[in-house]
Amino acid sequence: MKKLFIFTVTDIDEMLRKGNIWYFRHYEAYFDKVYAVYILGTKQKPITNGNTTLVPIGTGSILRDLFSSPYRLYKLAKEIKPSKYLTADPLFLWWTSALIKGFLKAKIYFLPVCMPELLYKNKKSRMPVWIKKIFSRLTLLAANQVITSKNFSGYIDWLKSERSIRNKLLIVDMVVDEMPTLELYEALKNRAPRVARDEHVLLYVGRLHHEKMVDDILMAFAHIQKSGLNTVLRIIGDGQERASLEKMATELGVRNKVDFLGSKPNGELAQYYNSTDVFVSPLTGSALREAALFRLPVVAYDIDWVRGFLIHEKNALLIANRDIEGMAKQIIRILRDKKLAKKISESLYLDALERWDISKIGIALKQTFETKDNNMGFHDA
Repeated sequence: MKKLFIFTVTDIDEMLRKGNIWYFRHYEAYFDKVYAVYILGTKQKPITNGNTTLVPIGTGSILRDLFSSPYRLYKLAKEIKPSKYLTADPLFLWWTSALIKGFLKAKIYFLPVCMPELLYKNKKSRMPVWIKKIFSRLTLLAANQVITSKNFSGYIDWLKSERSIRNKLLIVDMVVDEMPTLELYEALKNRAPRVARDEHVLLYVGRLHHEKMVDDILMAFAHIQKSGLNTVLRIIGDGQERASLEKMATELGVRNKVDFLGSKPNGELAQYYNSTDVFVSPLTGSALREAALFRLPVVAYDIDWVRGFLIHEKNALLIANRDIEGMAKQIIRILRDKKLAKKISESLYLDALERWDISKIGIALKQTFETKDNNMGFHDA
């Protein structure tokens, strides 16, 4: 029986609020059982959906959880007997995997989902940047295989520049972390036609955390309100920044035009995508792909994984990072130019169909977990 053991220094409660936690089920296309282990958070029972089980092992104390994580992961892995081990944790892989590597001879697959520049610039983190740099370097060295997708050109450039990992870099057709959930794909099949409205709807979907820069959307939206366009902003998601964002919306005088909708199950997201005119993406992951599959025009910051995938005026309208006035101008532009909106949304939709064809995920996982180590340089599957 093929079993996948995913481990992450993340709070399961936070991920459940995020709403798209069950994208892990895509691993079932290759593995018989999938276990996603959450090191932080409160103590609670495992949650199972299909052949995927979320296993919280947190105690409620971050320091205690981090300190004891090597032993607790070792103990759990010894019980489960996984076939493969995977993590996306950019800072603590070297520490959390120490015992399973040492005693179980585990081969660790590392899938980066955050560029170093964003990891280092997270101002809300208490960890000094110099420590982050050391830990991220140790993580790359500790990983047995480093995986990225052909769809992430920015990640490829970064990882190829790291000489220490060139002999263990594997580039595959797609990775699970870039796939919308199974529920979203099902909703796509049964989506209703869009209904014409008098007002323009802007949409953001994602966590309400500092690094997601949702405050930039609110400031840009305040600019848009001065343009005379009848617009509303819907924010789907939750997190530690929600209260401060609601306060900001009030201070900007746009609170009556902003709907904070909280987290929504993936099956319900279709109705919101279907009633949206523009998807706004300072820094989002799967939500941007979902918007693409729903044929929405996207206005985004030209940062992180979208570099190389999104091309200005071809399949999106792009703005330099933190250019709030530029964001407002591009949103107004797309709302007023229906021809441009249709052009970029259709182009993005076709790109999304090619990149995130759910029927190909099994082949991509086989590429990932059956490709032999290449000791002569990086391997492009």
